[in-house]
Amino acid sequence: MQELQPGQNRLLGGGRVRIGVAGEPREAFAAQTQAGVVLLTADGRARDLADLISADQPRSRDGAVAFTEPTGEFEIDLDAMPATVARVVLVLTVKPGATPPGTTFGVFATIRAWVTDAANAPLLMFPLPPTSRGETAMILAELYRHQGQWKFRAVGQGFAAGLAALAAHFGLRVPESPAVGPGARDGTGQAGETAFSGTGFCVHPDGYVLTNHHVIEGAREILARSPRQRCALEPVFADPINDLALLRATAPLAGVAAFRDGPQARLGEAVIVVGYPLGGLLGSGPQVTTGNVSSLIGLGDDTRALQFTAPTQSGNSGGPLLDSDGAVVGVVSSKLNVARIHEMTGDMPQNVNFAIKAALARGFLEAAGVNYQSRSARADRATADIAAEARDFVVKIECRG
Repeated sequence: MQELQPGQNRLLGGGRVRIGVAGEPREAFAAQTQAGVVLLTADGRARDLADLISADQPRSRDGAVAFTEPTGEFEIDLDAMPATVARVVLVLTVKPGATPPGTTFGVFATIRAWVTDAANAPLLMFPLPPTSRGETAMILAELYRHQGQWKFRAVGQGFAAGLAALAAHFGLRVPESPAVGPGARDGTGQAGETAFSGTGFCVHPDGYVLTNHHVIEGAREILARSPRQRCALEPVFADPINDLALLRATAPLAGVAAFRDGPQARLGEAVIVVGYPLGGLLGSGPQVTTGNVSSLIGLGDDTRALQFTAPTQSGNSGGPLLDSDGAVVGVVSSKLNVARIHEMTGDMPQNVNFAIKAALARGFLEAAGVNYQSRSARADRATADIAAEARDFVVKIECRG
């Protein structure tokens, strides 16, 4: 069985295949998650809820996809797939009401998707990278038509806002619980509504704001807020795989961040985090923490990320990681799942946080056609001076979904 990494694809051709998903611990995974298959047209949209196949609706309207008990696999007849279906997407969600409250994919030691042929001979496997996953819904993989044949692609795109965000991604609206579910991030909303927040920073005088894709995933309304202003944000460009999103403010922002030219962040160098953690519970202004770069790679030897020790909380995601001159060297993205590590090792690691390297963020902005500012390293500055400057370009991002 060939093992794939996120983004890789392999030819299947046609005929009958089986796809499925499993996780460890096995009993907890079976009790707390539910897999499904969504049939999509060429524009990436599902026609209606009949295109969502799961244990609750075990057959597609044309019979080309069927959920099989008790294995929990999906049998797919690729040759019988209607011409209107261009993609067959394997999804996974945390079940509503899963215990303990706040359960996410991060509680599982492993999650993997696989493909076999009709005789159950293994073909492909996609193990999710060993990361701290705070999502409650996910696109695991997809089968798609290419030049008359079917191919399999490993995806691993998560949705922190849960099933509602996943459904909205496909143009569907699913019945929602009147209470905010475990997918809610920072804050709460009205009945049947989620409210969540994160951090972003302005990268262009025209009001372009950079943040994490997971911060705005599933949002119907996005606002930028700082002690000095408040305005609406509109999504412009997104890279879900690398967890980056570009927004544009409807009004100019007070300042613009600059990226550091020259060498990337160095092991051991001092860094500063400026953001809006815990949805404003710590106050309406930005919060500042300091630390050091502790590793130049992320979990699972992910070279797109670096690790740092400046304390972060939920809500810091999408904010800038600044050097001692106040220039951007990374985009804060996540923190280690301490509870999960404690379960595995009995230890409670402290201040293990991750940021997307500035080089990746700069490439993202170049692809979006945004001329960001940059500068060479200068002399070290006082943290208070850097924080005062950052107040003008760092904003709280408030979302409603």
